[in-house]
Amino acid sequence: MTRLHSERGAALLTALILMGALSAIATVHALNVRASLRLRGATAERRVGYYAAEGGLNVGMTRFANIFRDGHTPQAGDFNQSFTLDDHEVSMTLSTVSGCDPCAPTRIPIGEVFAGLNTLPYRYTVHSESERNTGDTAAHVAGEFDIHNIPIFQFLAFIDSHLFVMPLKDMELHGRLHTNGNLYIQPDALLEIEDLPGVISNVQVTSVGDIFRGGRKYDASWRCWGDAFIDKNEDVVAPLGDLDPLELKCATTSALPDSTLDNWLGTINSGVNNIVTPSVDIFDRLTGSYWQSADLRIVLRVDTPLNPGINFADGDLCPTGPAPGPTAGLHLIEVQNLSGAQDVAKTRQLWRFMCEKRGALFYTDVPAPAPIPPTNAVAGAGQYAPPFNPGNVYRRVGEDTSGDGVINATDSNEEICPTGGAASPAPPWSIPAYCPAWPNNPTTTVTPNRWYQDMDYRRGGFWNHREQQWMYLLNLNLRALIEWNQINGDVLYPHGDESDGGLVLFMSVQGPLSNGMNNYGIRVFDSADLDTTNAVFAPGAADPTGVSVVSDQAAIVQGNFNTVDKFPAAVMADAVHILSQGWEVPSAVTVPPTDNDLKSVFLLSSDVRNVPAQDFPGTGTFNGPNDLGINAAFLFGLGPSTLDDDWYNGGLENFARTLESWENRTLNYLGSYVSLGPAQHKLNNWACGSGDSCNIYEPPTRLFDYDTDFDMVENLPPMTPRFVYLQQRMYTRFYD
Repeated sequence: MTRLHSERGAALLTALILMGALSAIATVHALNVRASLRLRGATAERRVGYYAAEGGLNVGMTRFANIFRDGHTPQAGDFNQSFTLDDHEVSMTLSTVSGCDPCAPTRIPIGEVFAGLNTLPYRYTVHSESERNTGDTAAHVAGEFDIHNIPIFQFLAFIDSHLFVMPLKDMELHGRLHTNGNLYIQPDALLEIEDLPGVISNVQVTSVGDIFRGGRKYDASWRCWGDAFIDKNEDVVAPLGDLDPLELKCATTSALPDSTLDNWLGTINSGVNNIVTPSVDIFDRLTGSYWQSADLRIVLRVDTPLNPGINFADGDLCPTGPAPGPTAGLHLIEVQNLSGAQDVAKTRQLWRFMCEKRGALFYTDVPAPAPIPPTNAVAGAGQYAPPFNPGNVYRRVGEDTSGDGVINATDSNEEICPTGGAASPAPPWSIPAYCPAWPNNPTTTVTPNRWYQDMDYRRGGFWNHREQQWMYLLNLNLRALIEWNQINGDVLYPHGDESDGGLVLFMSVQGPLSNGMNNYGIRVFDSADLDTTNAVFAPGAADPTGVSVVSDQAAIVQGNFNTVDKFPAAVMADAVHILSQGWEVPSAVTVPPTDNDLKSVFLLSSDVRNVPAQDFPGTGTFNGPNDLGINAAFLFGLGPSTLDDDWYNGGLENFARTLESWENRTLNYLGSYVSLGPAQHKLNNWACGSGDSCNIYEPPTRLFDYDTDFDMVENLPPMTPRFVYLQQRMYTRFYD
């Protein structure tokens, strides 16, 4: 009995010991589980905090990039940012890097996106911290990044859609071509895409999509005519021999494979990154960035009561004498302020300019009735209200009518000199030095119906044959305005202003059709030399100022432009057209039925039947007397050619519409063509073309060169748009 009791006690003791051990193990396990859960929670918390801080880093960089994409630079309030993510407060602190606000202009190195392009980078650091709502710091990360501002005028041609290069006549191109779509190369004659002489590997042909050799998409069969040569990325004759062309042969309807493109050693590339550009609404009147930043805004009003007439006899406008005030009953030309209201003081000065420089600023009227299409007969004075004096010339006393950049006796206009015996006065009365008198001089004998008595600032109608409509055009002798303003004490804008790179001139037509498809436009003429006195711009300066002419409507550049002392210049508009120097006939030449310098004549654009084939002499810097030269960047709207139907925008050769007979003429273009998207107010399609069946134009021989001066930031036209490329340079995580 005693023994059994003892054994039972021992067993009970053993069980108790085991239970205690198990309880201890359970307790330890429970503690371990609790510790593990706490550790997991802390790790998850740190992970969430880290992700939140990293998100802040990306938000800070992206916000800065978007500020640049909107055309601005960060301001004081942009450098400290914050937001809430779940139960975390994320704060970002950004700061500039010394010497990089901006950095020195540089070239993006080989191997990076957009290699070879010039950029103006800004460099910033960003610190991002995330905190729990309790105030505890969860994570801290930092980084350094560059925002590359890449000027868009670094391409000979850029388009934000498919690019077709299909010239009917021989065409030479020097510079970079880029399309955000597919590229189709199909000349009817000889196409050469070459290095610019003396420049190593200036050629670069890139597409976001595929590259095709051939293919006129509306033809029933695959089309592969003409010859195409593109320079390789080498020079076989040293130094700078530039003798490395390779024929791009047409052999298939498929996209050219990389194995074929590799033969050009990097000159031709497909599948590159898309370039994001501004939209054409940057040209919009009132809201667009160019209107907002313009130094002068000149607007033709076709939506208001007509001008009642202005008396210039008050002493502060055109001097007294034979010059009356402007003719009553005309559409008003005025200067507008930022809000679109008339700037009264500057408008009066603009009218003074119109009085002293007759024919330097005018508009073309629309006859009533307006025959569509017009006949070859003259639109008589009675077809306009009020009627013209049919015997008067509309322009251009003392101006460069020949387009050679010099005001002299070669500027053929039978009314160019007033009559009388008094000596010519000094500027601002800018009449030719060989003219013997000025009409406002009291000793001058006034001859009735001379140009200096006529303040009807109109001209006969302008018929756009391509779009089959009469045009309201606001016309400006740009050189005359630039010099008159400087000579007269900057009454319209400060000529020495260097902000935005120089003069930004906005021209517009305001009317009931301004926001849709319309018959409005602007034109600049007689501006081969933009500054004959060299008092406004400084040719050859290390950082020259220049001029950008901007319009929300179509723009026409007539005659040699910026070809004497080349300055940074651009024409930016809804659409761009080019007229030759010989499109108008000198007054001494009579072309049936009458003289094109007379006010009552309508002028026919885009109609080879009515445009004479003769030219004024060029500047001497081009190939011959029948050549036209334009030295300016073009930024404009042009609708995309589509691949699934027969809609075609005319191709690179028709980026700027050449709307007349260019037979035996050469168009020398030096600059950069950039199309941002569809034009908002003008036809985007090709609208037929040359030859008897269309009779819209005869193409010139096209010599298109990229202006390598644009490689230097200081030589870019005022308000050159830029696309933004964000590049992160460094990343750091801080551990507590």
